[in-house]
Amino acid sequence: MDYQIPFPPFSSFYEDLSDPQNDFVNYFAMIQPHHIHEVMKQAYPGPGPTGYGTSLFLSRMVKVKQIFVSDRVLAQRLSQNATYRSVCGFKKGQTPSHSTYTVLRRHLGVEGYKAIHKNFVCECDKLGLLNPPLPNLPKNARKGLILIGDSTPIRAYCSTKGEKQPDGSWLFTDPSVSFGRPHHRDKYPVGHKAHSLITLAGIPLVSLVTSRNEPDQDHIFPLLKQLKERFPELSYAYLVLDAGYDAEHIHQGVFEDYGIIPIIVRKKLTYPKGFTKDGIPLCPLGHKMRKAVVDYKRRRTKYLCKKICKTKEQKTLELCSYLQSDKKNGLIKYVRFKDSYRKFGPAAPNSIIYKRLKSLRTAVERSYGLVKENRYRMEWTNTYMGIDNVTMHVVEHDITLTLDIMFEYKRTGKLSPLLKLKG
Repeated sequence: MDYQIPFPPFSSFYEDLSDPQNDFVNYFAMIQPHHIHEVMKQAYPGPGPTGYGTSLFLSRMVKVKQIFVSDRVLAQRLSQNATYRSVCGFKKGQTPSHSTYTVLRRHLGVEGYKAIHKNFVCECDKLGLLNPPLPNLPKNARKGLILIGDSTPIRAYCSTKGEKQPDGSWLFTDPSVSFGRPHHRDKYPVGHKAHSLITLAGIPLVSLVTSRNEPDQDHIFPLLKQLKERFPELSYAYLVLDAGYDAEHIHQGVFEDYGIIPIIVRKKLTYPKGFTKDGIPLCPLGHKMRKAVVDYKRRRTKYLCKKICKTKEQKTLELCSYLQSDKKNGLIKYVRFKDSYRKFGPAAPNSIIYKRLKSLRTAVERSYGLVKENRYRMEWTNTYMGIDNVTMHVVEHDITLTLDIMFEYKRTGKLSPLLKLKG
């Protein structure tokens, strides 16, 4: 799936700006410049040059939208194309050189880019795009955002040459790149890796970049920490992760340290005697018990037998001691999270919410089709060196994807490019 909004070819400067159906012009007209200006004025303090102000940052969005492979190409196209200059707000005859973008990155830094992205995400929240109503969820589902976490490799085009050291390691021109871990689908073994958290609706919230050989599990908690610090006003309900994150400490840490219920696709599970293969307790006669409630405060799940053996064969009635008791629910059993968050945690494989959100894995994969190869060819245009520069490159794509979803909503009323939802 390619979610890049198709724009018509340019005709002339006057016709482009006067055509109400020109989506490229309308796209940039939709952008609220104060979200950028508030951060830019802090990055360029004092009476000196302001670095073209908001227009300079808007031109970064042009680079992403038009898939320009470098800052030098962007500077050249701005000087040649009046429509590009107009939508960015450059004054007549003034366009930046490619070195101006190096100054921009130095002034803004990673935190400046993140602050601009946060402003646009907050605008999406006001429009109701972060947490649209999802069909087929149970009525007792937690209120809050449903997040997706995953990672994607980013090839380092400018730094793939390296020298092998005596100890067997490799030293690259850019020390932040490395060989990736062997994988049959890994097309780019040398480079970086971008780790992201996005909403189920497709809006990226936070991203961080590491060298290519670091495992995904090591970075899920730094991502969550960054998320809580950047958006403390938002509430989070569920975090959907693939089987690569299926480890006991992740199940426990996500719930205990961050108050989010992890929905992690399980690898093979083996339950002890007295449980079904899905982890549901059995009564002494071998009948499957019924789930009553998940007690999050006491970290346990309650199961009842409901005297189910009444409906079974007559010979079992004499063996069941709960049939004649005055206890309405019969036998009561508890499974406790502490025994195994992975097997008995707040969203065990037998729970409805787990099954419903797992069934959205198709949408999840489509989400990361956006975040990975189809995110405006993020890997094709990464000609930057160093973790900070690559992180700013990734956040630029986060901002553009956020703006895409906002633009599509304002144009068509569609709440998400991934799910069939209408506003």
